[in-house]
Amino acid sequence: MAEILYYDYPTVTECTAQVVSCEEKDGKYLVALDRTMIFPEGGGQLPDGGTIEGAKVCAKILDCRTADGEVIHYCDKPFAPGEKVRVVLDLPRRLDHCEQHTGEHMLSGLASKLFGAKNVGFHMAEDYCTIDLDIPLMPEQLEALELAANEAVRADRPVHTEVTDEADALSRTLRKRAEKAQGEVRIVYIDNGKIDSCTCCGTHLPRTGMVGAVRITDAQHYKGGTRLWFACGDRAAKAAIAEHNAVTALARQYSTSREELPKVVKKQMDELASAKAELKQKSILLAEKTAEELLKKASAERPGRTAVICGLLPGMNANDLRLICDSLAAKKDARWTALLFAPSAAGTDYHMACSAGCRLSMKELCAAVNAAVNGKGGGGPLFAQGKTERQADEDIAAMLKNYIEKAVD
Repeated sequence: MAEILYYDYPTVTECTAQVVSCEEKDGKYLVALDRTMIFPEGGGQLPDGGTIEGAKVCAKILDCRTADGEVIHYCDKPFAPGEKVRVVLDLPRRLDHCEQHTGEHMLSGLASKLFGAKNVGFHMAEDYCTIDLDIPLMPEQLEALELAANEAVRADRPVHTEVTDEADALSRTLRKRAEKAQGEVRIVYIDNGKIDSCTCCGTHLPRTGMVGAVRITDAQHYKGGTRLWFACGDRAAKAAIAEHNAVTALARQYSTSREELPKVVKKQMDELASAKAELKQKSILLAEKTAEELLKKASAERPGRTAVICGLLPGMNANDLRLICDSLAAKKDARWTALLFAPSAAGTDYHMACSAGCRLSMKELCAAVNAAVNGKGGGGPLFAQGKTERQADEDIAAMLKNYIEKAVD
């Protein structure tokens, strides 16, 4: 088994080692060494990165995992078993992971102490981290949690690890423990347990002040609890800058300050909601008027028979067509069938409807229209709709009108 050096952070950033084995798999070379400071993926934490340098080859460490108790380095180049190599840690990557992982302990420990919330999930990705808590937290609680975490950063409390056995670990009061832990058990304490105490196999910073800052970037209700996204250290600074730039750009678009932006946006949303309501009423009135005129014209063309309404309505959209069909459907004393097209730059929407008792099912008519215009759509006996990327024209409308007239007579 390899000698493990990664828990001695931050003193060990490179070491000499001997290659124990090297196997090729899926285009990568799985290298085992007799000693390493490269942390393998585990405990929700990403693996370290770095390089392995031999006499003739310098390989990049693409991934690192454990297999049968051994640390396996996934490299882009091979080494010979027995070869002496130099292992160099990607220190910025390790620092980033330690910042996120230590910050996670602080947030989880404080969420437990402040609100009795249990951490039921932790995930660290290359560009974000999440914590799943078992209870819902309100915005004011999330704000209090973030403030408490940053107060702990400023206090610069110690972070230390104790290695013990399973029996002793079970006797201790911990926020969270690995129930299946066997052999040596690592326990991480922050401020001697005042902030957090938890079994953990990851790498951490020696003091909370090195986390730099803790920022909760988002939160949502998840499986009856709360999933929160967070960033620490350099990630927190970059998140704050990105958010600042986005809010500043938006404020400039509204010709206001960042502080006044929420008020200005709300005012515009209220105005937009009012305008939408007004537009909806006007669209209904226009649809009723259009339906009345179309039915009147179609009835005059076929006196005593089913009125056939078929044509193009430029400038209208799918919603307008639906409103016209609804208005026609409200005319219970009329016999009619309608096929309406709304051409636009993106193609053509089409809606069709008929009065009760019509001999032609709109489902059947929609299939015919789909075939004629290479469109997609469907519906039932009284209503159907579809869309095509083609531009419907008067010739297509005339052909389909003739088809409808023969079908309903």
